[in-house]
Amino acid sequence: MHASRVTAFLLTVSALLVSLAACATPVGTTRESMHPLRIVNATFDGVTSLAIAPSGSTDFHVIALERPLPGGLASVMVNVPAGDCHRDVRVTFHGERTLLYPNLDVCRNDGLRLAAGSARGGRSMRPQGSLDAAGSP
Repeated sequence: MHASRVTAFLLTVSALLVSLAACATPVGTTRESMHPLRIVNATFDGVTSLAIAPSGSTDFHVIALERPLPGGLASVMVNVPAGDCHRDVRVTFHGERTLLYPNLDVCRNDGLRLAAGSARGGRSMRPQGSLDAAGSP
């Protein structure tokens, strides 16, 4: 009877390890399902548009926002489309200012904080052919 308990325990532990291994996502692999991502807007501007693409790609998928995300620590949960772990996040603010947050690992991170002057701040994106006015952000 003791041997059967040990065997049952070992089978349970083995099944658990197999399940955990299946859930692990090594760097550079893909996910099969959508992944939730919390966007926190710690800037002074409202977010009017959000889009996500595979890192380095221009194939952005627009994420529908029910309403603009106001500045001042407002947050929203969005679903990242299935695919690679490394994503570029494009954020458009009120007034059409756009920032790109490149190479976000959505498998290891469950949130993105939009903050003015942060160490992981986004890069400003300007439309092609636009003039860079002196003193503009």
